[in-house]
Amino acid sequence: MKNRFLFVSTMALTALFLASCDWTKKPWASATDGSEDTDSVSAKQYCTAEFNDSISINEATAYQELRVDFPAEDDSSAVAQAVLAWLCDEVRSRCYPDFEGEHIDSAFAVDTDNPKLDTFADNVVTTYGRKGLQRLGNELREMANEGYEGFFSNNLAIELAEQTENYLTFTLEHDVYMGGAHGGQYHEGHSFRTSDGKAFTWKHFKTDMKPELIALLKKGLMAYFNENADEPITTEAALFEMLLLYDDPDTPENELEYGLPLPATDPWLTRDGVVFIYQEYEIAPYAFGRPSVTLPYSAVKDFITPEGITFVNGQ
Repeated sequence: MKNRFLFVSTMALTALFLASCDWTKKPWASATDGSEDTDSVSAKQYCTAEFNDSISINEATAYQELRVDFPAEDDSSAVAQAVLAWLCDEVRSRCYPDFEGEHIDSAFAVDTDNPKLDTFADNVVTTYGRKGLQRLGNELREMANEGYEGFFSNNLAIELAEQTENYLTFTLEHDVYMGGAHGGQYHEGHSFRTSDGKAFTWKHFKTDMKPELIALLKKGLMAYFNENADEPITTEAALFEMLLLYDDPDTPENELEYGLPLPATDPWLTRDGVVFIYQEYEIAPYAFGRPSVTLPYSAVKDFITPEGITFVNGQ
């Protein structure tokens, strides 16, 4: 009973929730040809919701921190609705993974006659933030009662990284620590086509060009690891000595037919090109982080399907 009372009182005292809108949340990205004509288009309004709270149990503390960019509630476009649906799924799954089976469609319904900034922020970010913190506190309680004096933390940041005439790109950073030698970090990007809200995924790459794409990824990984290497990595053999690769019969899509699997995470679009990322332990030890490669559009355009090209060049 003592721990439960402390949980409730701390929630009441430390909760911080903010929501704000900014018409210039993010600049329009430069065009792929290097030009930067932003006067002919109007950037959409995007808002930011923040939730920060903590629970203290004995000498241990659990922290939940969220920062999420989202479309203004009066934006009824297809891309805004697609973004909101994706955001709801991400916030729910990364804040409160046991919170399954509950319908959340109403949490991001848009009322164009009475737009409210706090509809998404309060119904989704705050709801899942609080429920996720409660789950984190329940996980911490047993260790705290046994003398643990450290902390647990769940930090999620979803940011509108680029807004162009043809696509929007969000980046997601998820950092979790629940004791032990180190926590876990996950990073991804997600690109949406502005015309209809469709997401850019591996489906927009030609399967028959896989060997050529993997060859470019190998070169990119050499450059990635060379940044901190004691000796230059100039051969595939030297690269593979740094990696942890294995054939998994249960995931044939990641077979090592060409020496290296494609990343499990979908690529995303930036003004510098297409970003490919391997998550922690996917191909390398934890100490090497999340190896990533950015390939310019000129290098990958032949690997992308005609539909995928529309994300960059429009219809």
